[in-house]
Amino acid sequence: MVFVTLDDFLSKAKKLPRLSREEEKALGLRKAAGDAAAKEALIQGFLPFVAGKVEQAPKQVQTMNTLFQCLDELEKAVEAFDFLQEGEPFIHCLSRRMRHCITRCLADRL
Repeated sequence: MVFVTLDDFLSKAKKLPRLSREEEKALGLRKAAGDAAAKEALIQGFLPFVAGKVEQAPKQVQTMNTLFQCLDELEKAVEAFDFLQEGEPFIHCLSRRMRHCITRCLADRL
């Protein structure tokens, strides 16, 4: 996705469709088999969630730097998470990572 400003990203990301748990597992299976397109689809599927977390962050950290760090964290989370396990859903793992990322950005601003 190409975007110029934070508001541009937020408006475009919110229009993207969200993944269902079944779609998430199917893409996770393909990702585990080495399919790069599946990894990219997982990242695209969770962009609306990241946009929501950045939008909920305190105003002083709603910057492009915070957005880029959150997107980097999303990529790391998709790479590291085992989508085939039956335990914790990915959204919980990602939520925790986004909270830590935004907290780090806030601490860096102070």
